[in-house]
Amino acid sequence: MIGENVPGLVRWEIQMHEPCSRVWICKAHGRTTAVVDPTALGQTVLATYLTSRPAPYGETFRVLVRTDTGSPLTLTADQLPDGYSTTDPALHEALPGYLCNAVTASGGPLPMGGRT
Repeated sequence: MIGENVPGLVRWEIQMHEPCSRVWICKAHGRTTAVVDPTALGQTVLATYLTSRPAPYGETFRVLVRTDTGSPLTLTADQLPDGYSTTDPALHEALPGYLCNAVTASGGPLPMGGRT
C-alpha cells in the first residue's frame, strides 16, 4: 500500500455534482507514484471514467488532482480538449484496473470531447 508521505505521490478523486442536493459526491479515487503530468493524468482519469460510466441524469463530473508538492488542480468535463485521446503508456499505467479495462475494451486510445 502506498503511504501518504511518499515523494512523487499523486492523488486523484472523481466527484459528481448531484443537482438535487447540490453537493459534490466522491465517485472514485486513486493514487499513483508514476511520473506523469498531473493535468494529463486528471484529463485521462476523467475522460476514461466518463467513457466507462456516462452520466444518465445530467450530473456534472470533475476530478481533483493533488500532488505532494503543488496545489490541488480541479478539472471539469467541459475543460477536456475536443477530440481528447491518449496513447501515453505512463498514463495508462497510472490508471486503476477498472479504468484500464475501459481503455482496453474500447480497443485503444479513447477519443473524448467535453462531456458532462
